Amino acid sequence: MSDFDAVLESGFQEATNRENFARQIEAKIKEIDGASALIPARRYGEPVSAEKVRANLTLRSLIEQKSPQLAVYFGLDAGVAHRRLEEKEARELLKQRMQMLTDKSRASNEQARQDREVRQNLAPWQRGYRSF
Repeated sequence: MSDFDAVLESGFQEATNRENFARQIEAKIKEIDGASALIPARRYGEPVSAEKVRANLTLRSLIEQKSPQLAVYFGLDAGVAHRRLEEKEARELLKQRMQMLTDKSRASNEQARQDREVRQNLAPWQRGYRSF
C-alpha cells in the first residue's frame, strides 16, 4: 500500500470514527422525548454542531432539563435539571405540609361539631347561656 493510500485510509477511518461518535450523540438526544425532530442536520463525518444546538432554544431547554451530561458536552447550563429536582422536592414538602394542616383542621372541626352535638343534647338548664 502506498503512502497516498495510507493517508486516504486514515482520513476515512477518522471520518468514520467521528460519524460513529456523532450517531451516539444523536441517539442520546433522541432518548429525550420531543427532541428527535429538533436535531440539527449535519454531513457525514461531521460532529453534531454545539452552536446549532445552543441556537435552538427548544432543543437546548429539553437537553438542559433531561440530560445534564449532554448539557455539559454542548456547553449548556447543567444545573437546570438539579434545580428542577429541588423545586419538585420543595413542592412535595409543601404538599405534605398542607395535607397535615388540612388533617389538623379537619380533626379540630370534627371535635367542635361533636362538642356542639353534646351541648345540644343537654337539657336547656344545663347548657347555660350558650344555647346553640
